[in-house]
Amino acid sequence: MFNSSRIKFILIAVSLLFAGAVLFYSHSIVRELRDESEQSLIFYTELYARLAGDAAFTDYGFFFEEIIPRISFPIIITVPGSREINAWKNVPSIADTATATPELRARLWEIASKMDENNQAVPLVIGDQVLGLIHYGDSMTIQRLTYLPFIEILGALVIILAGFLGFQYIRSSEKKFIWVGLAKETAHQLGTPISSLMGWLEMAKLQLGENSEIVQEMDVDIRRLEKVSNRFAQIGAKVRREPIATEDLFKNVKEYIERRIPQKNKAVDLQFHLNVQAAVLANRELLEWALENLIKNGVDALEGKAGKIRVNIQQQEDSIYIDIEDSGKGIPDKQWKTIFKPGYSTKKRGWGMGLSLTKRIIEEYHQGKIFVRSSKPGKGTCIRVVLKGCCEISETASRNGKTNS
Repeated sequence: MFNSSRIKFILIAVSLLFAGAVLFYSHSIVRELRDESEQSLIFYTELYARLAGDAAFTDYGFFFEEIIPRISFPIIITVPGSREINAWKNVPSIADTATATPELRARLWEIASKMDENNQAVPLVIGDQVLGLIHYGDSMTIQRLTYLPFIEILGALVIILAGFLGFQYIRSSEKKFIWVGLAKETAHQLGTPISSLMGWLEMAKLQLGENSEIVQEMDVDIRRLEKVSNRFAQIGAKVRREPIATEDLFKNVKEYIERRIPQKNKAVDLQFHLNVQAAVLANRELLEWALENLIKNGVDALEGKAGKIRVNIQQQEDSIYIDIEDSGKGIPDKQWKTIFKPGYSTKKRGWGMGLSLTKRIIEEYHQGKIFVRSSKPGKGTCIRVVLKGCCEISETASRNGKTNS
């Protein structure tokens, strides 16, 4: 079964092979056209030489007036053994009728030298005497053909990139639709039994009294179920965010985790270190859910053994950094990004949705970041969440006071 990395490697390899084939094919065509230009030029010079060797031939301007004008590629004729320029034709940016000033001759000689880098100069021989050297360059057709493969490859890359981005967008939309559909259906399915349980709870209060331990525990669990249902209902909806004091946010998370940990592992040492003076613009229910998931994953990483969970919250400028560190089994380097993908789980009964949902809550609904900051197999893992601070806690408290009043 191919994974995404292998598929990307295959696509890149195929693209490189395609680009190499196009370049090789176009280069061979350019080489053939250059050979044809050289053969044409040699033919014209030999024709002129034969005519000039004929005693009856006296029109020596025939070569320059009749043959050269028929040549479509640029040529420069120089005097052998010197830097003298006899004639030129089709040279880019230089008119055929331009005045041969010293500056122009120097420029033509420089162009002729560059022509010789790709094409060997053809001697103009009459009898045993070399009257001139014909330097020639590529015609406009060859020049355009030289750039054509790069244009084709660039166009192909643009099309591939557009297709890849379109495919990514469609796949992302499908994933989002599945997430939203599952969340809405879960919230809907939870709604009916929760309503029923709330009715039974009221009846239990009448029979056992509101101060009964059973009634109080049932009330806590039902409220928790109701909170979970509300969380699922908000997935895919327009999430409302408001300034929340960081201390209040983690107080609720800590209370829930401290109630939950004894059921999973009694030997866990859980510590919170808060050093923040700012509030965070967040949706309380969703952000608490994400943080709870991260801490519970840290507890699961201990695999029932004694260990430590450290939650460090600190502020740097206008950003809030939350580090959830455990002393569990750790994560190999290659899986640092994989753990946030749907379906990834190291637990036998795990669905692999918790960290993926957490990543969605942090990045999509709170415009934050989440990543594995560090991890070593057998020594533990540290996952970092970065959120945007919005204001001082005192400002948040005064806002909430005004709103409540």
